[in-house]
Amino acid sequence: MYKTILVPFDGSALSARAVPVAVAIARRTGARLQLAIVHDPSAYIPFVPGEVAIPVYDAAFVREHRMQDQAALDAAVAEITAQGIAASGVLLEGTIVEALVEHARAADVDLTVMTTHGRSGFERLRLGSVATAYLTRATAPVYLVRGSGSDAPPEPPVGTLVCALDGSPFSEAILPHARTFAEATGLTMMLLSVAVPHAMPMAPFGAEVLLMDDSAIALEETGRREYLTRMAAQCPVGTTVHAVTDMSVARAIIDEATRTSAGALAIATHGRGGLKRMVLGSVADEVIRHTHTPVLVYRPV
Repeated sequence: MYKTILVPFDGSALSARAVPVAVAIARRTGARLQLAIVHDPSAYIPFVPGEVAIPVYDAAFVREHRMQDQAALDAAVAEITAQGIAASGVLLEGTIVEALVEHARAADVDLTVMTTHGRSGFERLRLGSVATAYLTRATAPVYLVRGSGSDAPPEPPVGTLVCALDGSPFSEAILPHARTFAEATGLTMMLLSVAVPHAMPMAPFGAEVLLMDDSAIALEETGRREYLTRMAAQCPVGTTVHAVTDMSVARAIIDEATRTSAGALAIATHGRGGLKRMVLGSVADEVIRHTHTPVLVYRPV
């Protein structure tokens, strides 16, 4: 069970959306919440216009922002402790992602709860994303709460935790973390596997066509259900299994979460970053960008 839950916080309404979810999990588990604000002095260094841009370090200006960060952190922690939850705040120094990752390791954080914008493509690459960059380096599971798309305050997950597996040891690395999360939140686990129709080359044309053989698809789904049933033996009592066929694994996972009104999704990620992530693609990344369901993500190391 969780002992320490980290919530990256910057005083904004966006980052604050993760707080009530983390509070609810902490209340159920007795975990201690730790809010972290990263104070990056380089973000407050203005440039004087001219032929050459010259950085100007204003110590008083930086000190003022640091005091504002500390005040926001203290206020947030006070609000949480008033609800009877053990909480503390830490003001970190440095660049945001590096400081958060180093602190999470040093503090032996069990779970990070944070918000994500859900941007995609070149917009994601150009604007950057703290959540995305953090996922590429985090060594503990991260629970992502959608930061936009609804004015309603986020709530703790209820119902089903859909856990995506593909038969590989890599994907199965999410299982122990999914079990812990399900126990911590009261969710019922459902193991999901997606079969993709095979394609074969049509010589001499060099093109490929899909083998949409109904019997082959049925056999593939049966094999995946048998595999999921074996995996379910490692999961809490009441875990269900489901296999579907779709040309897009990510789309099938998102559709299943919508169909079942899932409280959360759970999936392993390779943790690729930058251009490599965009070019190679990632099922986890596609799911995170397009689903409105909160996602528990783990990067096997």
